[in-house]
Amino acid sequence: MRKKAIWTVGVLMLGLLAAGCSKDQGESSSGGNTSSVSSEAQGSSTEADQSSETPDVTDTTFAELLDGIDVASCVTLGEYKGLSLTKEIQQVTDEDVQKAISSAVATTLQEADDEAAEGDTVNIDYVGKLDGEEFEGGSADGYDLVLGSHSFIDGFEDGLVGCKAGDEKKLNLTFPANYKEGLGGKDVVFEVKVNAVKRAAKEISEEWVLANTDSASIADYERATRVQLEENNATSAEYNLQSSAWQAVVEGSTVNQYPEKLVEFGSAVYANQLEGYCKYYNVSLEDYLSTIGSSREEYEEQKKSYGENLAAQILVMAAIESAEGLSNEDEVYHTLLDQYVADSGMDQEAFISYYGMFNVEQTIMMKRISDLIIDNATVSEKVAEAGEASGSAVPETEGSQTFGTEESRNPEAAGSQTSEVEESRPSETAEDGGSAAPETEGSQSPETE
Repeated sequence: MRKKAIWTVGVLMLGLLAAGCSKDQGESSSGGNTSSVSSEAQGSSTEADQSSETPDVTDTTFAELLDGIDVASCVTLGEYKGLSLTKEIQQVTDEDVQKAISSAVATTLQEADDEAAEGDTVNIDYVGKLDGEEFEGGSADGYDLVLGSHSFIDGFEDGLVGCKAGDEKKLNLTFPANYKEGLGGKDVVFEVKVNAVKRAAKEISEEWVLANTDSASIADYERATRVQLEENNATSAEYNLQSSAWQAVVEGSTVNQYPEKLVEFGSAVYANQLEGYCKYYNVSLEDYLSTIGSSREEYEEQKKSYGENLAAQILVMAAIESAEGLSNEDEVYHTLLDQYVADSGMDQEAFISYYGMFNVEQTIMMKRISDLIIDNATVSEKVAEAGEASGSAVPETEGSQTFGTEESRNPEAAGSQTSEVEESRPSETAEDGGSAAPETEGSQSPETE
């Protein structure tokens, strides 16, 4: 079983709650479903610099953001003490344990000595040559390719079926006529070395447990899996309690005036998040909106709604901070900051640079405020039956950031491909139904258009 990543406290990022605080207590609008971007908009030939039009606003401090704003006149703070809250904890069933184990077995690849077949993963080094010369973006080392995934151009994956670790092969292929980077219709040669053939086991075994986990037997692994799932559910329950507590306070407050400064800030945060997403996947904002079936006008409306939602939550937080005498300069703040920094594995300067001063300050303040709300609330616990609760995974919302390991900070850290590889694979675009992986900024990979 993969060891649990470094602890992350129940972080409540402002602007993430589905229900915001508005004059009519209406629902805030968030971005659309983005799950189809990697498979439908991946091959878009966009210029990466189009994705960074909005300046990053997260380097401001909380005090600078609120400078000149009369918080007391902008928001009427609702009750934040004496709330009645319910903490629901999802039970772990035998079925949950077996599903988790089956998933682990199915996704854990082990090296094989025999020939690669469709469905296997091959780790390869490859060099693409046009007229005997290497062409830009056509080479990579240590790339994991799933045979039969159709993520590379026709003939590449089929040409590796039957290979073993250590085999070298030349693949004479032709790029599709509509391929970008001037390679359309060109005959090329890919020199490929197979470093390893890997596949998942068909079922769990004692040998698999010993090779891939810290457990001594299947029975031990089942017990360890149950403990891990219970810990996950407890973390989720705490997160949901904090979220529902904050949401109750925000919804119980009334915004009398939305300061334009805060709304603009919130809108810029929304734009930064979405532009960062588009930049990572190497798609333009227009292509992204088209993929999710949204118009530019709808995007602007969502951005404004998000801005108002974030503005409202900043006002409520500032009001509680003032009422309770909390500060981003007191001893408690610095103790929590030191704790976050230590758990991140970075030094303080790098930590603040990575997340932005505003994100750091408001996350720590939200931790303190949520603890204050819950400590002064009546909390009843409820053990939810299977399927009754919303699930055991800690919810993630667009733009959320938690302070954890490098793996949690870097979307590619948990995988086996590097950004260099992602930039240089001979893959197909999703226009042809391929399952192209995310591209990084400046990608030159020879995809079909």
